[in-house]
Amino acid sequence: MTTLTVTIRDEDQHFIESAMKSGRYVSESEAVADAFAELRSREAMRQARLAELRSQVQAGIDEIERGEGEVWDMEKTKAEARALFAARKSTAA
Repeated sequence: MTTLTVTIRDEDQHFIESAMKSGRYVSESEAVADAFAELRSREAMRQARLAELRSQVQAGIDEIERGEGEVWDMEKTKAEARALFAARKSTAA
């Protein structure tokens, strides 16, 4: 185990102290270890999402290279969006 000296904001120190007083953690080290576990989990989710996005982009590139892509018609997209908006507006009224 490594010892590391860090500087934290006063509000973070108060948060840790409050969590210890409530019985959630028995030491500052335990609270910080939990924070690192949360950070690792969040980073793993971010990496998984990034991998999924890369996969989707690659799938699109592959489709285009096979000639399966379509020319994007901005005016058609605008018309579809306007129709969708009008339909939603009329059902809300």
